[in-house]
Amino acid sequence: MTQMRDQMHCNNKTSRIFTRANGFLLLLLSLALAPSLVAQSGATFYVSTTGSDSNPGTYSSPWLTIQHAANTVTAGATVYVMGGTYHEAVNFPNSGTEGEPIIFESYPGQTALISGSGVSCCTSNPPASGNHTQGLITIVNGSYITISGFAIANYTTSKVADTPAGVWINGSGTAVQILNNQVHDITTTAGANGNAFGIAVYGTSQTPITQLVISGNEVYDLKTGKSESVNTDGNVTHFEITNNIVHDNDNIGIDAIGDEGVGPTGYDVSTYGEIGGNTVYNISGIVNPGEGDSYDADGIYCDGCAYVTIENNWIYNVDYGIEATSENQVCQPNGTEWTGPNNTGSPKLGTSPCYGQYVTVRNNVISNSNACGHSIGGYAKASSRGGHSEGGGSSYDVVFVNNTLYNNAKESAGETAEYQIQHQVGSTQDDYFENNLVYAGTYNTWIYSYVKSSSSYPAPPATLDWNLYYSSAGYVKGTSITWADVSSYTSFANFQSTTGEDESSRNANPDFESLTSRPLNFDITAASPAVNNGGTSLSCSIGWCDPNGSSPSSIYGATDFLGNPRMNNGAINIGAYQVTGIASNTLSVNLTSGASTLQSGQSTTLTATVTASPAGGGAPSGAVSFMLGSTLLSTQTLMPTGVNTTSASMPLSASQLAAGPNTLTAVYSGNTIGTNCCTAKHPPGKATPVSIYPSATSPPITVTLQ
Repeated sequence: MTQMRDQMHCNNKTSRIFTRANGFLLLLLSLALAPSLVAQSGATFYVSTTGSDSNPGTYSSPWLTIQHAANTVTAGATVYVMGGTYHEAVNFPNSGTEGEPIIFESYPGQTALISGSGVSCCTSNPPASGNHTQGLITIVNGSYITISGFAIANYTTSKVADTPAGVWINGSGTAVQILNNQVHDITTTAGANGNAFGIAVYGTSQTPITQLVISGNEVYDLKTGKSESVNTDGNVTHFEITNNIVHDNDNIGIDAIGDEGVGPTGYDVSTYGEIGGNTVYNISGIVNPGEGDSYDADGIYCDGCAYVTIENNWIYNVDYGIEATSENQVCQPNGTEWTGPNNTGSPKLGTSPCYGQYVTVRNNVISNSNACGHSIGGYAKASSRGGHSEGGGSSYDVVFVNNTLYNNAKESAGETAEYQIQHQVGSTQDDYFENNLVYAGTYNTWIYSYVKSSSSYPAPPATLDWNLYYSSAGYVKGTSITWADVSSYTSFANFQSTTGEDESSRNANPDFESLTSRPLNFDITAASPAVNNGGTSLSCSIGWCDPNGSSPSSIYGATDFLGNPRMNNGAINIGAYQVTGIASNTLSVNLTSGASTLQSGQSTTLTATVTASPAGGGAPSGAVSFMLGSTLLSTQTLMPTGVNTTSASMPLSASQLAAGPNTLTAVYSGNTIGTNCCTAKHPPGKATPVSIYPSATSPPITVTLQ
């Protein structure tokens, strides 16, 4: 019996070993055949309009659809999408990891267009939400995903219930990056209650969307109804919206939003963000029924955001340059959805004004806004009933410092100003306006604080000092300054002595380098009264200094508008520029190659960078042509890399070269902007194009084929 049991045990053991071996072989086979089952560290796949989804996704046998690739790949994979048009709305069901992200990008030197033409709109994402919001790129609860180098366009609806988006990110997640894409022609034609988005990020969970990066994109020709071009809303934390070009849209350019009920109560605010280096122009609601066909679209808007830095942006021809407040009145008396200070206590709704709070706005250039340059305070008086989107919010610890404002309030007929202060702000809200250069234009309105002070909101509405004010018409009583609804100051000096505000400020010509050049040159001469005459005493405690940012200990920032050091031996200029005397506009093109020598079968990358100074027209958009002698190799769209720089790249292979040295150059096309925007006759996208930056050619470089 013992011998039989031993024999049976031996047979069973042999059987189990055989079964495990077969199972292991089957597992290996399945892993080889199904790349979606394991992390694909370093794996590269391809999609082409000539491919098939039954292919393995290799370069020679690519997949056909981006959706199939998104369904298949996992952490560590890179997907290159060949140039061509892909009529699909793509959902990304899988996430990467911190060390192994999922990357989707257009194949180098090509641009894949994800087109909504012929794509139905809109399913709900996530399905249980019932939101009827769908992006041509949709990421729900996704992490470590990068979308780069696509054109995302042509998605529209005529239905009020549907909301098309270029990019739609929802739920929670970490480290999603939207980089170097062209998002355009996303529209609603549903009238006053329609909605659409260019790039929208909604944090709907108590777990945030965090480490979000939206950078290097161009977002344009949108009709978004009641919604925004680029936004974060709800529980979105530690985000970056940087180095984008946003233009010719009929509602807000960039918006960081809170207190609208997108996230759970107490977790409903866009926080700890950087909005910097963006070029924003031709943004207006003047022919948008969703905005009442009025001048009320911001270039950059903090609508209930908190702990956000807005810096080094160029803003032109928008309705409101930069606004920091809240539209909502659903908060506790401390201005947040928490019963205690600093997000302590319990999350709870109320009826008090919510705050746009701890916002530092610095080193921006804002010109030719239709309604006003900078605005704080709720647009309506708070009501006893409270509620969402009724304008009854407020601004707390908003610091507006070292900005240049020129000819704003150009369409407002004296009803707003370069600096506007609205409802629910007083001395206890601790808002500051310092070191700003204000050159009032058409209606000569410098400051417009039109709400009387009260016991609830006592004077002053804000603290003003070390500013420089000027207008060609000079100070005019009853027009230039309205302060807490008083406009009877006989002179600027009388305003200073009567209110105690702007004690160290000046009323003098700032001496801009040129107001007749194209683009305008807002740098100041070395003899300007703005030179070294700013204040330096504001501490981080009165506003917000990002401890993880470029200037953790100075509210004035590390650099000026152009990236030069902000301080000069401890002194600071008034306005956005620290380096003076850039007497004329310059534009340069620089071409580099990853390798100076190639051998047969090798390749490298050519990169062209276009730089404008002093960047009175923002980032130099347009295209660059890569030339081999007199032969055109490729023309590529320039994508923004900063407020005054753009770049484009192309692969260069040895097969394109002749033996020996080869001379290459990059030729910039120049660009245009519709400068007569924005009126009902010339709304965004319909203004007359005018040349801003001229064409230019790089110095030649040599790549040698051995």
